[in-house]
This record gives sequence, structure tokens and C-alpha cells, in this order.
Amino acid sequence: MTPLDPHRSEPLSRLVLLYLAVAYGADHDFAEAERRTVVHLARRWDPDLDGEALQAIVDTALVAMRQFDGDVETLAHDLHARLTPETRRTVLADLGRIATADGYISVEEADVIARIRSAWAS
Repeated sequence: MTPLDPHRSEPLSRLVLLYLAVAYGADHDFAEAERRTVVHLARRWDPDLDGEALQAIVDTALVAMRQFDGDVETLAHDLHARLTPETRRTVLADLGRIATADGYISVEEADVIARIRSAWAS
């Protein structure tokens, strides 16, 4: 998969934050299976990124998500212009994989994904 931006990690950080809106923000639980899935999916966007750097991005995004007092729609709108329609579809599929990584999808996780999809449709 092509990196979001080969010269900066900021777009990847925003994407990981969106991933964590589902993995953690929806139900305030970040299962190990969800963590592995987030890392795996994020790596696809920048396969050349050092493993420690990727872990740092995920850890930093998790701290930000724990302190996040905004809404997921704002996160989605921030990324909308940076992503092509095809890339947005890929991200939505990724969000589904993250939500089901721990074996089930909660109502809260499904709601967050629906809100992101709706934000991108407008």
C-alpha cells in the first residue's frame, strides 16, 4: 500500500488516531488483538517506517485518544481531503477489521464507524 505521505508521519498519526477512535474510543477498551490489528494496518500505509517509530505513533495516538474531548466527525473531516475515495473505502474496511479484531463488534464500535462513514459522505 502506498504511504499517505512519504515525507511526514503526521497524516499517518491522524489515521492511527481514527483507527483508535474505533479500537479504544468507542468502548474504552484496547484489546491486544485490536492493538496488533492497528499496528498491522498502519504498517501497510508506510511499510518502510521503523517498527519502533510505528509503535511510538500508536502509543502517542492512544494517549491522545484517552484525552480526546472532540468528536470523531472532526477527525474524519481532517483526513477527508488527504484521502482519495478509494483510500477512504480502504480505511472504512480497516475500521471494520479493527472493530472485529477481538472477536466481536460492539454497538459503540459500529456507531463510530457509521459516524465516520457519514462524515465522509457529506
